[in-house]
Amino acid sequence: MLNSEDIRKKTIRLSCNTKAGHLAPSLSCVEMLTVLFRDFLKYNKTNPKDNTRDRLIFSKGHGAYSYYVILNELGFLPNEELNTFYNGSSIKGCLTYNSEYMIEASTGSLGHGLPISVGMAQSFKMQNLPNKVICIVGDGEMQEGSNFEALSLAYRFKLDNLLLIVDGNNLQAMDKVSDVGLDNSRLGKVLNAYTDNFYRLDGHDEKELQKCMNKFFNQNNESISIMLCDTIKGKGIDICENSIAHHFRCPTEDGYIMENENE
Repeated sequence: MLNSEDIRKKTIRLSCNTKAGHLAPSLSCVEMLTVLFRDFLKYNKTNPKDNTRDRLIFSKGHGAYSYYVILNELGFLPNEELNTFYNGSSIKGCLTYNSEYMIEASTGSLGHGLPISVGMAQSFKMQNLPNKVICIVGDGEMQEGSNFEALSLAYRFKLDNLLLIVDGNNLQAMDKVSDVGLDNSRLGKVLNAYTDNFYRLDGHDEKELQKCMNKFFNQNNESISIMLCDTIKGKGIDICENSIAHHFRCPTEDGYIMENENE
């Protein structure tokens, strides 16, 4: 069974062993990914292309290391792909579509994932299919106008099969979100206008995540659901937490050593 503490440790190890830099944005979304895959997402462990599966579009594709670790834990992503990450692996620093690994879209060019998700969700509704679509975006990414065009369509088409999760870690590539665009309190007010199913919560509290996700997956809704999750960028490593400098910086550059390489 997936465990967020274990996923966090393996995500840190993946970065430290390969010197891959986008560790901090990969650590703020560990719990939301763990709860999704462990408790809610519908997928077939023996067939990543099963048409009945739900779709996860991970739009903040640069922060995908914990996503890779979970796909490996579930058996979709081979060990050799992780072992050669940043050194010949087919998986890249930003997500690249791969149906064999159940990676549903190429992302990392921010502002693309939610429009893709809206199209998928509308397609499922038009076909009367029960598949659900979950899109994870960064709060900095919500400065992209394409996301609000997509939200307008989601509202217009009453996409009750679409869940938007915003990783609200308050930082983007080179600055604080609040110094570039809306702070997350104001962003929350804007997002709340697009749905009656808006939730703001602690993105590291699994019980809160389960409660909100259960409302989306197991209750009747009339429109898109949106979760704005307050998170800590770089969570789990003191020098990385809430650090602007560590958006793309492996902590080994600062002398960080994992406590136990074999744990």
